[in-house]
Amino acid sequence: MPEILTAREIEEYFARGLKSIVVQEMPILTDEARDAMRRLDFEIKVQPSGGETKIKEPAVTSPAVSKCRGSFKERLQKAKPLLGTFIQTAHPVMAEFVGKLGFDFLLIDSEHSAMHIETIQSMLQGIAATPSFGIVRIPTISYEYITSCLDAGADAILIPQVRDVEDVLRVRDAALYPPEGRRGIGPGRATSFGLNIMERKVAPNKDTVVILQIETREAVENLDKILDVEFYDMIFVGPGDLSMNLGVFGEFSNPILTGEIANIIRKSKEYKKKVGIFAGNIEMAVQWLKQGVDLVAINSELGLLAQYVKQSLGKLETLIREP
Repeated sequence: MPEILTAREIEEYFARGLKSIVVQEMPILTDEARDAMRRLDFEIKVQPSGGETKIKEPAVTSPAVSKCRGSFKERLQKAKPLLGTFIQTAHPVMAEFVGKLGFDFLLIDSEHSAMHIETIQSMLQGIAATPSFGIVRIPTISYEYITSCLDAGADAILIPQVRDVEDVLRVRDAALYPPEGRRGIGPGRATSFGLNIMERKVAPNKDTVVILQIETREAVENLDKILDVEFYDMIFVGPGDLSMNLGVFGEFSNPILTGEIANIIRKSKEYKKKVGIFAGNIEMAVQWLKQGVDLVAINSELGLLAQYVKQSLGKLETLIREP
């Protein structure tokens, strides 16, 4: 059976400077992939073993195929770490723009930013037009937030303020379809607004990615029990809140904080869990990557903009003062 080629994969080829690829058999193309080929003037050349190379036009695919693309869960299994940033601006244009800058993922922050589900879905649609994956950090642990963001088509959800096993089980109930959980199924964006709803009949939870944020003293004390639950994919460390909970707020090099983070990373690896973390700048990101984390969220689009503007203004003032 031919492989499926998605718009995201075509955009990734194009981002690496490729204008065409050579394959032995024409892949199945999603509607979005064919649109991407036209937009980027991208070619697929078919060269059977020992045969002549031919350029093929995009094939017509059924609506059921049009949603197929590489999943975030599949990307997590690769060895290369993922780099991204938080998105605080509640607008799809900003999400789409930042998604074209080269990040592996964008983390829509609905915990600390003023945005509702309609805006979140529009932002996810904007991100879907880029090579980046779209993750949503929900405001709090609740069935409504978890299911609505997954139905809106989030590639993953990040759950803040996880403190104990009871919290983890509440997340499982809301995030997974029966029999593992109690999430309801419906015609949301996750099922192409109902067009592909029956595809969930087989292995309905296989692409659902859940990330639990560890940022409190209670979570650290309950870490082994939290890690012992198997359904979720990653532990994400929030150094800011964790430093506050440990009484060393903002002291990111304090051994009390760095020791706890090192312990979280080590234990998570022992339980075969991926590990993500927040970094305020590039230097901190490199520090965490050297410790073996699998994902780093570097500041936010507003934070990175602020850093650039401050550095640029400082450089400008220095140049102006020079004789």
